[in-house]
Amino acid sequence: MTRRAFWRRYGRLEHERLEFKASVNHIGESVVAMAMTRGGRIVVGVSDERRLTGHPPEQRSLDRIADVAQETGVDLEVERLDVSGTTLLVVTVPAVFPRVVTTPDGRLLRRVGSANQPLRGDSVLRFLSARS
Repeated sequence: MTRRAFWRRYGRLEHERLEFKASVNHIGESVVAMAMTRGGRIVVGVSDERRLTGHPPEQRSLDRIADVAQETGVDLEVERLDVSGTTLLVVTVPAVFPRVVTTPDGRLLRRVGSANQPLRGDSVLRFLSARS
């Protein structure tokens, strides 16, 4: 795929169903938030400045993704995507319903725009009621 085709397909703006990450180190919160909202994709190998830095499918990275899937109980799919010679990883996060997905430390998150927001207090009940 060309860079132009990549940006046409994904766009440059993160939103409820799309997040760009430079590495797999901090994908856990995004997995939880997307799973509790409508699902989505995390494209690994894209910097905050929207440069394609690449992220090859090394064993360490694939193990981290598998760890997040195990910790959250979310069936993640990983796809290798070659963009003009730069390898990216696309992690597909399904929407999870009706059960609740939390971070390992018990936080419930939802995806609002391009942010992962914690649910607290009465907002937990309202959110869960709206899902049922």
